[in-house]
Amino acid sequence: MPRVKLSDAARIDIQRLYDFLAQFDLTAADSGNDAIVAGLDYLETYPLSGSPVEDPPHVRKSVVAFGASGYLIFYKRYERTDTVLVARIIHQKEWYEIGAIGTQELGA
Repeated sequence: MPRVKLSDAARIDIQRLYDFLAQFDLTAADSGNDAIVAGLDYLETYPLSGSPVEDPPHVRKSVVAFGASGYLIFYKRYERTDTVLVARIIHQKEWYEIGAIGTQELGA
């Protein structure tokens, strides 16, 4: 079973997403955090479950359901070390450009 490692940016994302919800509802923030943790746990068992991102190659995007939308986890699996490296975690309604979300640290 692969290990899931978080980049510094992904750790900051988790805190940022929690803080955003916590300003309105601590229970919702805790639930959102639980959903993200469940999504990361799922990647340990099913590292190829996310859909491929066209550019950069070998990067995948996993959808984590939460509320009316959810979160996106961008990651890459390294078979040689049996590791899943998570680059970023964002809310589905956040605007992003794949080239600008930090996937370069995945070696993509």
